Amino acid sequence: MTVDWGFAGQIGGIGFGTVFIVLIILTLAMWLMGRVFSKIGNAADQTTDKNQKGA
Repeated sequence: MTVDWGFAGQIGGIGFGTVFIVLIILTLAMWLMGRVFSKIGNAADQTTDKNQKGA
């Protein structure tokens, strides 16, 4: 039984590359969600500040 090392390397390389692509996508998604939640939190803080000043 022989091992086709070229094909094994191709499979390993594709798997390795896929893992990094998925990690990059997850990182970008988390960064984007953090920015959105930060803006939502800042908007809520400004709303409560305005309500407290008007009271």
